[in-house]
Amino acid sequence: MKIDDLDLKLIYLLMDNSRLSISELAERLDVSRPTVKSRLEKLQKEGIIQGYTIKLNPDLLRAHNIVALIVKTDDPEKMREFDEIIEINRFTSRKYLIKIAVESMEELRKVIEGAGFEVIEIMPILETVERPSPPKVKVPFKCDYCGKEIVGEPIVYKYRNKVYFFCCPTCFREFKKTRENLEKFKLKEENKVEHTHEHEHHTHN
Repeated sequence: MKIDDLDLKLIYLLMDNSRLSISELAERLDVSRPTVKSRLEKLQKEGIIQGYTIKLNPDLLRAHNIVALIVKTDDPEKMREFDEIIEINRFTSRKYLIKIAVESMEELRKVIEGAGFEVIEIMPILETVERPSPPKVKVPFKCDYCGKEIVGEPIVYKYRNKVYFFCCPTCFREFKKTRENLEKFKLKEENKVEHTHEHEHHTHN
């Protein structure tokens, strides 16, 4: 698996919004559309990007009660026959942690009886907090502030629909400070121009 900093920035943008068009991606990465298109094709061909997904409204997911169960079974394949079983995690050769989405306790009972496993513990899940995991890759690239080449996990900063990588907290802090000063200067210049136009308008009147 060989990717560089541009590939990684592309991946971060798609993780935030997989519906971004090639034109939007090209604008945010400051590269051409053909470059983005070829990078996407490469990442898909090498199996790094394996698909694009959607994020559902949490209210749709709340239509089900999610229950976690620790179970024992000699026939784990049987669990795959039930759409209500949405996650299967194996501990040992016979022990599993599974998650089941059901509308009622009666539906849960039918799944348990149908799958034929022994229930050790039942735990209703009251809340799920998703934490997206950043890609764990070792990629040589340059810091967007000091230009130093770094290898490992970068400090990732998303600013105005763009992605920046930094080698250390100092570069990250200095980058933010520079951006803030630049924006203050731009705002000051805009106010100056606006004030000049107002003055000219009053003079003509």
